Amino acid sequence: MPNHVSEILKFDNLRLNTNARKLFVHSRAIRLRNKEYSLLEFFMRNIGRVVTRTQILEEVWDRNIFCSTNTVDVHISKLRRKINRYMKFPIIKTIHCIGYIFGD
Repeated sequence: MPNHVSEILKFDNLRLNTNARKLFVHSRAIRLRNKEYSLLEFFMRNIGRVVTRTQILEEVWDRNIFCSTNTVDVHISKLRRKINRYMKFPIIKTIHCIGYIFGD
């Protein structure tokens, strides 16, 4: 029987269980859609790094599908609404004309 070790990504009050694909804030489960989960995991693996919309599209969306960078903005806006209410400060910041930074 394989041994599956859960990887827990942590930032401030957020705990992201990558095996269960679940987000917890202060032990409260927060429901995320698939893209929101993928975006958050990408951000939590790149804490403090500025990432461009193109980088996000390449990592989070299927490389064979065409999406505009506006798609990224819309999904990030939805993700922000779900998690910012539980945070002391906004954790996904827009870097004008470049992209986003998580946790800086």
